[in-house]
Amino acid sequence: MHIHVIRTRYPHWGRYSGINQYLRYLDLDTFQISERLASDNDEDFPIQNPAIRNRLRRAVQKRGMAWYKLSDLAAEMDAFRRGWAGSADIIHYLDGEHSAQYLPGLFKRFWRSRPKLVASYHQPSELLDALIRKEVASRLDGVTVVSPDQVAYFQAFLPADRISLIPHGIDTDFFRPGVPPRPDGSFRCITVGHYLRDFNAVRQVAIKLREFREIEFHVVSSQARELSDLANVKIHTGIDDAGLLKLYQTVHLLFLPLVQATANNALLEGIACGLAGVLTDLPSVRYYLPDGAAILVPNNDPDRFAEAIRELARRPDHLARLGQAARKRAEELDWRRISPEYQALYAALVDR
Repeated sequence: MHIHVIRTRYPHWGRYSGINQYLRYLDLDTFQISERLASDNDEDFPIQNPAIRNRLRRAVQKRGMAWYKLSDLAAEMDAFRRGWAGSADIIHYLDGEHSAQYLPGLFKRFWRSRPKLVASYHQPSELLDALIRKEVASRLDGVTVVSPDQVAYFQAFLPADRISLIPHGIDTDFFRPGVPPRPDGSFRCITVGHYLRDFNAVRQVAIKLREFREIEFHVVSSQARELSDLANVKIHTGIDDAGLLKLYQTVHLLFLPLVQATANNALLEGIACGLAGVLTDLPSVRYYLPDGAAILVPNNDPDRFAEAIRELARRPDHLARLGQAARKRAEELDWRRISPEYQALYAALVDR
């Protein structure tokens, strides 16, 4: 079975992060995988003339897919050729909000014998109306989502048997606990990423806790300049996979205030490294961290965030228990356990 995958290239993703990791664990005796990476810009498009590019960009985005770039158009053109040649049984858009626009309509209109089309969607339901076209998604043979709160959105216009909830996984071999930090009187919290992060909450909490000199905040982000004036905040930029892993393994706590979320790479990386978590209480976060596996704070309340961090700094036993529960949950989400769900989906699509 030949699976052709279209995915967006995110420069800030490391070698071991992202939903594409499941491809490494598919049964290669059953599945032949080809992959097309589309830049999150227009650079992959073969026509270089700026005027033509500007007109085309406006044309492909005028129907509402604001994240669809000319690179995505080039990826769909390539997939169209593969479908025409009969060299793909399934075409899987790993980033449906970015790249799924024209093929579903073309294939449905012109071909009876065609590749099956599936798209994975990652954005919160509140954002999807501004990013996707429902008439396009309704023509797909399958949709995968990464959080239960996305299911209701797609059920409004898709049959339930075309929607698959497959949780995001994590590489627990790479992201793993290190040697516990030596006691040095400090208590280090880590915040990673920038998209849908609540840096205002991070700032307020850091200000509230600045009198506790042992508490440090380490922020891994290229877009956290508003925190740079705080003495108890250190911002890390441009670090590689090894540097990120070392940070996870040498801090005490994952501190992740979120505006919205479905799946979250930083959450999964942190818990795989055995970090206790203080996070925003959202339905998707509860899905990935059920049964008290972290401290969840409603509405990003700075006082409750600060209280939770102080409590864990004072109680290393509770911190250790939460870290053990987090690692156990991460092991349940290991890609080796998640990839068979994609294999089952592909088999069902072809049978259907």
